[in-house]
Amino acid sequence: MTLSTLLLAIVAGASAAETDNPTLADLQTKGVAMSDATAFKLPPPIMADGLDAAGQRAALKKVADARTPPEELVGKSVYAPVVVKVRTLKSAEDETPSIRAVDLWFVVHGDWDTLNSKGFLESLFPKEKEEGKSRVVSKSGLLTAEEMAKRNVKAGDKDGREEKFVYSTFSLFERVEISTTRFAVLTRGKNSVLAAAKIDPRFTKDPDYPNQWRPLLRDERAEIKLGPAHPYTYAGGYAKVTRLREPAGAVFIECHLVYEEPYAWFDGANLVKQKAPLMVQEKVRTFRRKLALAGEKK
Repeated sequence: MTLSTLLLAIVAGASAAETDNPTLADLQTKGVAMSDATAFKLPPPIMADGLDAAGQRAALKKVADARTPPEELVGKSVYAPVVVKVRTLKSAEDETPSIRAVDLWFVVHGDWDTLNSKGFLESLFPKEKEEGKSRVVSKSGLLTAEEMAKRNVKAGDKDGREEKFVYSTFSLFERVEISTTRFAVLTRGKNSVLAAAKIDPRFTKDPDYPNQWRPLLRDERAEIKLGPAHPYTYAGGYAKVTRLREPAGAVFIECHLVYEEPYAWFDGANLVKQKAPLMVQEKVRTFRRKLALAGEKK
């Protein structure tokens, strides 16, 4: 659910970056399965491949509104608008889970090759760390060949696709810690890159990279302690990066996520809608600064 994680539909007339991504196709045709056996599909990218400048401007207008006109959206500033929408697809009833969708759109300016370089993308991922006595752990990375072999799972580069197993552990608002391992497929077009991922249920009870959530509890000294683990496999999403024809150096990024939110996370309150926009805005500003700095060093 973090921006860095997201960065690692089948649209009529779309080019290879979209149509050759089977995980994206699965997210759009079958959707993300939830705990009650329902499924929720993800929308297609707003910025389809192969659009001319006019078509791209029309796509940008779908994101823009009265407060965020297209010319501001593509502005060359770390403070340019970031559009975040949190939608409730199914509300909690009698402490049942809610189903939510998060859609994110923004523009960055920088060198295309730098943006897609391995070194720059890896710089976005936080390293594993432990923050003092709070035991709030944040980690992310890719499974190695040896780790995949040990678990009898496979991922590799084939047919123009890059397959990875991505793991991460992060906390949301100091209320819940979420750990997941996702199967991700990355595909590249001439002017776009798309990464789609779903939680892999084979890792639900994995000793090192489990799919689970745990409440973050405070003891009598107000220090955070991890509560009991609960299995969690109910999320999927994708991110698409598209080089715009104009203005020069502009890159459009969109991310789409659907997930189940257990009632126990926030007692039914929609904290993601309340807190995510500001949090994402700060992350995007940092992302823009890092891209600008990496371009200067090139």
